[in-house]
Amino acid sequence: MLTITTSDLRWLRHAITQADQAPHVRWRVGAVLVRGGRVMGTGYNRYRNNPSQVEVGEVSYHAEEVAIRRAGDARGATLYVARITRGGELGIAKPCHRCMSDIIEAGVSSILWTTPYGLEKVRTRQLALAV
Repeated sequence: MLTITTSDLRWLRHAITQADQAPHVRWRVGAVLVRGGRVMGTGYNRYRNNPSQVEVGEVSYHAEEVAIRRAGDARGATLYVARITRGGELGIAKPCHRCMSDIIEAGVSSILWTTPYGLEKVRTRQLALAV
């Protein structure tokens, strides 16, 4: 596991803000993609069948995929993913297999996600072996 820095905590707060915007009661997930201290893309999950929440060109509604799509070029970036539970606490926000494949394919270098017990940060190449 990698060391979590104060900068990581700052970007994680931004991901929590994104999750707060998600309309889904159970799965409020937000993601922020950062490279060189600059936000490259943001996203939060949305209801799949609500046309008012669909943006042009979006096919998927997972926060991670939306953030990567908005960034355009995610190579070398760090992805911060946060989940807020119904109770308002941080939950497990580890990306699903589909999102993990997209993250690896996009060239994201590391991922930090929330858990009920703290945070996890890993290099993407470590996860590529498991996908």
